[in-house]
Amino acid sequence: MRPAPTIGIVGNDVPRQLVSAAGAVPRRLTGSWSGPIGAEAAAHLGAVDPVTARILTELLGPDAPALDAIVVCNDSQAHLRLFYVLRMLGDRGIPPVHLVDLPRQEDAATRRFAQVQFTRLAEFCSRVTGVQPGSSAWRRAAAGERAVGDALTRLRGRRRAQPAGTVSGTAALQALLTAASVAPEDAVLALDAAEEEPDAASLRVHVTGSNHPDTALYVALERQGVTVVSEDHDTGDLSWLGVAVDGDDLATVTQGLVAAHFRRSSGSAVSTIAERASLCRTSAETAGAQGVLALVRAGDEAPLWDLAASATVLGAAGMPLVRRRGLTPENVEAALADIAAELRTRGGEPA
Repeated sequence: MRPAPTIGIVGNDVPRQLVSAAGAVPRRLTGSWSGPIGAEAAAHLGAVDPVTARILTELLGPDAPALDAIVVCNDSQAHLRLFYVLRMLGDRGIPPVHLVDLPRQEDAATRRFAQVQFTRLAEFCSRVTGVQPGSSAWRRAAAGERAVGDALTRLRGRRRAQPAGTVSGTAALQALLTAASVAPEDAVLALDAAEEEPDAASLRVHVTGSNHPDTALYVALERQGVTVVSEDHDTGDLSWLGVAVDGDDLATVTQGLVAAHFRRSSGSAVSTIAERASLCRTSAETAGAQGVLALVRAGDEAPLWDLAASATVLGAAGMPLVRRRGLTPENVEAALADIAAELRTRGGEPA
């Protein structure tokens, strides 16, 4: 039996239900925290976030994932630049590429624009797979993604239980990354299988700042006596997973997904500073965090815009914010070495 087509996804604006209904498997492409950046990728992309440059390096390399198409989201300048480079390299064996460009501020015009974007995405997926979803396909895809949402809720409950959860931040992030790259039924298995009991004496922290393409920084961080109980970056808790809309046709489903899009929270590059600061405080408080860590990679500028406002609102709530900026694979161990001690000094003692 021929495996289902695989559609690579860069960014966090693609409703997986649209991909699944067309008979494809969505595979999130996040790049990696460390590893080489090819000379051609560097030349084409220039000074973008190195994580995005590693996505292009992988796609141009001999071990590129087997993809039938790629969807790129305009949710950061680095991703938009990657889209144009991929389109330019179409004669290099790059599969068909499609851009999803969603507005963020809701009004009548932007709702119409977003629905057109989702309709064109669904049509693109159907051209890739040759499948035009009917009523049963729309409902099957909704049921699959809703099951992912239920598994996410269970994972968050295990991770944030007090006084100590049963899932470390590293295990939770790995499960989220895996879930974003497999079919819904496999995503449920990955989320439910996540376990790695953290040390009950660890500090409970919320992580803000850059997204995390792999678990490397969480591993380094949790060695320092902290447990990541929540985050507000788009490969973690903000990853757009588990969103489902019931409907028998494309128009009904996309209309519901547009409403879901405007209700969700987004990353620093496409949100206002006030929204990000409020989200950081609310997320940390809801998860029972004792402090907040802002981890910002070198080359990732957008999270820096939020830090001052986040520090202000967290300070008003009596919650310490510790920052580490300009992180690279070479300096990260030293940068995180004393982070637990600083959190405790600034008021993040375990209850």
